[in-house]
Amino acid sequence: MFLGVIKRAIDKVNTPKLRSFALANWLPISGFFTFLAISLWFGFTFLADAIYFNDPDHQDNELKGWMTPKYVELSYELPRPIVLEALGLPEKPGSRVRMGKIASSQGISLEVLTERVRLAAADYRQNQEEQNKDET
Repeated sequence: MFLGVIKRAIDKVNTPKLRSFALANWLPISGFFTFLAISLWFGFTFLADAIYFNDPDHQDNELKGWMTPKYVELSYELPRPIVLEALGLPEKPGSRVRMGKIASSQGISLEVLTERVRLAAADYRQNQEEQNKDET
């Protein structure tokens, strides 16, 4: 039933005029669909991150070995330079460095690393509050 409806719709759209238009304009059409796919991908990931990190269960979590600096930035709502400084990383760390590897390379536990990030977050938030009070 459903396939029959789809076949009839395709037959109505699949006309020689439309086919010749598509062949003559294949580049803009493929560009449009590529742009559409990329837009949908980024829109979905943005929405998924927004929903995930606005959940209180995913904010200011204790660090786990699988987490990346980007995850910590989003979870603690901190700017990248502050996270990198708290983790003791250079300005441009290697791609996808994990918290477990960072802790082991520095000879500390994940709990110590978590405390460093939480202290940096508390300092940053306090400075933000003071700046907001000064501006008003």
